[in-house]
Amino acid sequence: MKKNLFFIMILLLLLFVSGTVNAEFYTWEDDSGVTHITSYPPPQNVISKKVQVRKYQSESSPAHDDENIAKEQKKPDVTIYTKNDCPDCDKAREFLQSQKIDFSEYNMDNDPEAISRRKDIDDADDVPFAIINRNHVYGFSESVYNRALKLFP
Repeated sequence: MKKNLFFIMILLLLLFVSGTVNAEFYTWEDDSGVTHITSYPPPQNVISKKVQVRKYQSESSPAHDDENIAKEQKKPDVTIYTKNDCPDCDKAREFLQSQKIDFSEYNMDNDPEAISRRKDIDDADDVPFAIINRNHVYGFSESVYNRALKLFP
């Protein structure tokens, strides 16, 4: 009898846990700029901005693929420092454009502020210099750029 009770308790526990696997979380920002993360939608009497509904699913659930799709849709953060008459800078720029990746470019020959920005990061002046998802990439190599683009902060 105790054995049956034990199995029933385990079954109930599994049912309870599986019910929380697909919980929804709401991320929303109120009118004063405070971000809230709740398991319930924002109150209707509150004017909210940027409401996002996120589903939490365990890795063992079949919808784990949705998480991979979300990671792929996340846009990488890319900043590139360049100079005029730099073939590798041109290659890096063309590569990012061919991959349809948005990036910020600072030309160190045309913009004195770009030089000071770069000096805040490091003292080198080699180009191209890219910051891809917080990773520093010196020079241009398509394989290195691809690897850095797949890493997320």
